[in-house]
This record gives sequence, structure tokens and C-alpha cells, in this order.
Amino acid sequence: MAQRTFADVMGRCDNKDDIDCSNKGLTSLFGCPEKVKHFNCSGNQLTSLEGAPKKVKGDFNCSGNLLQSLQGSPEEIHGDFDCSNNQLTTLDGSPAFVMGDFSCAGNQLTSLKGELNDSTFSGCPEVIEGDFNCSRNKLTSLCGAPHIVGGDFDCSDNQLTSLCGAPKKIPGDFDCSGNQLASLDGSPSFVMGDFSCAGNQLTSLKGAAREVFGNFDCSRNQLTTLLWALKKINGIFNCSGNKLSSLKGSPEEVDDFICSCNHLISLKWSPDKVKGNFDCSSNKLISLDGAPKRVKGNFNCSGNQLSSLEGSMKKVCGDFIGQKNAKRFDDEDVRAMYNVKGNCIL
Repeated sequence: MAQRTFADVMGRCDNKDDIDCSNKGLTSLFGCPEKVKHFNCSGNQLTSLEGAPKKVKGDFNCSGNLLQSLQGSPEEIHGDFDCSNNQLTTLDGSPAFVMGDFSCAGNQLTSLKGELNDSTFSGCPEVIEGDFNCSRNKLTSLCGAPHIVGGDFDCSDNQLTSLCGAPKKIPGDFDCSGNQLASLDGSPSFVMGDFSCAGNQLTSLKGAAREVFGNFDCSRNQLTTLLWALKKINGIFNCSGNKLSSLKGSPEEVDDFICSCNHLISLKWSPDKVKGNFDCSSNKLISLDGAPKRVKGNFNCSGNQLSSLEGSMKKVCGDFIGQKNAKRFDDEDVRAMYNVKGNCIL
């Protein structure tokens, strides 16, 4: 492959604030200025960052290249650092401190730990003031992860068997979905945003974060119990697609509650307060006993084995959805039992 350097394509770029040399077929950054504001060399054929600017006042984007390491990275970056969608097997060469977001998603990483003796440029940054995204790699452990993250932490779609190494406090969202987790030990204890552990091999929620201020998604696991779930969820609680035969341990208060596609025969232990929608579709329910007395959104009990609509619920402020049950109900059947403000979809 013929060499195609930065100097060949861009010429002299001294004293320019923003440099965009993306998608130019570059194989080398030879000829770059030492200082820039924003620098974008994404979508090229770079195998090395040697020759890159030394100081970047804003963002640095080297995504979509052929990089196997970050050797030659700028020494100072005051914005975002994006090295996603390369062929990285190590994060050696990354800065120790990133003032914006850091994304190494879509690479070949098996570890976040460094291989160099020089800790300044060894492994993952220690402090990231913005979001951290290491999704779509081959990580089996979070050892070497940043000590401090100021935004979201996304380690989804890896091969993680443990969350040990994750920061204890996450000011944004925490996403560990699509891994091989059989336990939530090592989870952050505090998550200011959403918490997702969907699509793993969990049989219980033991070890999950003690405080979550957004949605909680534990769907598509092998949960047989909701014990250790938080008592109050300020957003959506989604435990669909598990092996639950009981809702014992459910949160007492949620916005939306989704327990569809389980093995439930009863709604006993449902949340007391549901501020939004309640979805218990595709279970084995024979009764609606145990349902919340009032659902402020839609109530969906379709795809069960209901031959009667008798239950503890009094009012549905949204729609009542009850298709594909043992008995086919009509609008009159539903409204005779419940005060439904919306439509009856049967």
C-alpha cells in the first residue's frame, strides 16, 4: 500500500484551530502541527498515531482506522477522545486524564489494564470527566477501568463474567448488558441515571447498585427471584424475559413496571404504586388478584390464561389491553369490573 501522509494531503496547517483530515485515505500523520484545537483523523487507514499533534485543546477523533495501539497519542487532550472502531488490543498510549468523553468501543480489547511500565501512558485513562464507553470488545474483566467517571459508563456487549473494577459511583448511566454475568457483585453502589444488566445469565439481583435514580433493566436473564431489588425506582423497572414464578421482592413504587414473558401465575407482590404502565403480558396468569389498585398508564394482561377479570385493581387511567387469553373478553366485561379511562383493546 502506497504511503499517504498528512503532509501529502493537507500541506502545511500551522496555526489552524480545527483540522479535519477524515476519510482522506491517510496511512500516516507525518506532517501534523504540534498544537491544534480540534483534530479529526477518523475513517482513514492509519496503523499508528505517530506524528499526531502533541497538544489538543478540544476533541481528538481517530475512530474507524486500523490502529492496534494508541502509541503516539497527544500528550494533552482537553475535550473528547474517540478511538472507537479500530483494531486495538491494548489502550497503552492513551492519556491518563481526559476532560471529555472517552470511547474505545468496537475494538479487540481483552483487558483495560496497561502493558507498559510507564503508568502515564499505560492502559485506560484513570480519570474521565465525561462518558466512558468500552462496549463491543472482548473484555472479561473491568480491572484497569477508570477510577473516576463523570458521566455514563458503558461496558455492554463484552464477555464480562465479573463487574469487579467498576467505579463505585456513576453520575450518569451504567450499562453492563449483553455480557456473561452470573452475579452483580462489584456493581457501582450509586448510579445517578439508568442501570441496565439486561441480557446476562443472572439468577438473582444480589449485588446490584443500592441506589439507582433512573430506569432499572434486568430483562432477558434467568432470574427466579426479585429479592434484592430496590424498593423504589424513579423510572421503568423491566424484569421481562426471565424465569420468574413470583413477584416477591418487587419494588414498591415505580413509574412503569414490565414483568412480561415470565412464568407468573399470580400478581401477588406487585408494586403498590405504578405511576405509568403495567405490563404482565405473556405469562401464565389465571387471575388479576394482586395487581395494583390503580395504574396511571396502560394495563396489559394479554397472552395469559385468564377466564375471569376479577382482581384487586380499581382504576386504569390509560388503555386496558387483554387480548389472547383463555376467554375472549369484550368492552362491557372490562368496564363492568374496572374504571378504565382509555380504550379497551381486546
